Amino acid sequence: MTTWLKKIQSPTLIFFSCLLVVSVIIGFLSKPYFTEHIFYADNNKYSFDHKQGNQMIYRSGTADSIQVQVEQQKRTVFISDQKYIITELSSTPIPTYSVSYPNERKYEVQDQSGLLLSFDEQGNIVNSVSFYVNNQRVISEGEERYSPDTIVTAAYPLYHYTQGEPVYLFLALAGLIFGWCSFYYRKFQDILFLLSLRWIWVNDPEPSDFYYLMTKIGGIVVMVGAIGVAFKAF
Repeated sequence: MTTWLKKIQSPTLIFFSCLLVVSVIIGFLSKPYFTEHIFYADNNKYSFDHKQGNQMIYRSGTADSIQVQVEQQKRTVFISDQKYIITELSSTPIPTYSVSYPNERKYEVQDQSGLLLSFDEQGNIVNSVSFYVNNQRVISEGEERYSPDTIVTAAYPLYHYTQGEPVYLFLALAGLIFGWCSFYYRKFQDILFLLSLRWIWVNDPEPSDFYYLMTKIGGIVVMVGAIGVAFKAF
């Protein structure tokens, strides 16, 4: 029983147990964040809420909802009581859409290898970059509040995307394990010394006390850096 309690209290077991628990909690809580498909309209984030008949409802925590009415060759987007009609002109070789605005203007949107480009009725490309002053949208003369490519994005889930980079969480986990091993395990420190090939050109081919100290400090630095890498995932 005493030996078993000592094993339970060992720093290694405590570290990896805490790491496992934290990893499971983070994975469970962050799964919706990484798997939810979103899109942006006027700098507001939208995600799917529910489907009602042939309408898809998208919600935002900072703006009114967007409704998309789905028909065979046409989709209608409703934003703030304004109606935008999208018609699919062609699907190959370049997917092309016609977008009709409430002000009776019409635009054409082309899917250029996943990049949506908007053109006005004269064939000129439409600038989709919005300008903000003190966090307030500045709409220039002739500019639409919602660009044609934004309307097409809202209408077709094909152009919605997931957010975040979960791969950074795996990199952070690997960094924490590597950092802990560098800090705690003498054998691991010896292996790092051999891999560094320092023993080839030094007079004393054995790791010094200074080497062990710096390896421990390096392990701490790696673990702290791994936490920073984990935040990059979001």
